[in-house]
Amino acid sequence: MATKTKETSLETRIVELYKQLTVEGKIRKMSVYSFCKLLDISEADFYKHFASLDAIGRKIWTSYADEVISALKESETYASYSAREKILAYFFTFFENVLKDRSFIAKTYTNFSLLRGYQRKFRAHMAEVVQEGVIADEIQSRHLENLYLDVLWGLHWGLIQFWLNDESEGFQDTEKAIETYLRIPLELMGQNVLDSAYEALRFTLSRLKLPRITILS
Repeated sequence: MATKTKETSLETRIVELYKQLTVEGKIRKMSVYSFCKLLDISEADFYKHFASLDAIGRKIWTSYADEVISALKESETYASYSAREKILAYFFTFFENVLKDRSFIAKTYTNFSLLRGYQRKFRAHMAEVVQEGVIADEIQSRHLENLYLDVLWGLHWGLIQFWLNDESEGFQDTEKAIETYLRIPLELMGQNVLDSAYEALRFTLSRLKLPRITILS
């Protein structure tokens, strides 16, 4: 148990130093050797936890998704939310949780190689929510599930950028932006006027006695 605690403690130290050096703009020019010298550990100890310095960044970003999803699923009310509410809840919870790392996110959110793991978990979670919505008839499939995920990811990344430039008290403008920017995509994912028009047209045509067209030669 003591060994496991010691190993966990070392991983935490590695992560914290990586965040610090990233915020200070020093990590890009640093080697694993130099990084280990700052921690006074051997490279062998480092490689027990991470394969590279970038791997630390990927783990940090992936942990953001794990923390948000865990917090949502532990909520007593989350299970009763509609698909729309679950999608909004993810966004609100994300920005609440990562406030402590805002400076780190500002330095790394454009480095998509670090965001790969996070993006996969985000899309997997949203895919579950979208599928639940389709089953509950809250979201119209239209065989566009992948497009829905692309749109949600694009909005998520854009909202991160918005949040980083938000100077309003308590980031109130970001909260408004989440509701505003997601409103149209969420409405389009549900039953909408286009679906109603299509159903009405199909119903009408199915009941009209259309004359046969004779082609004269």
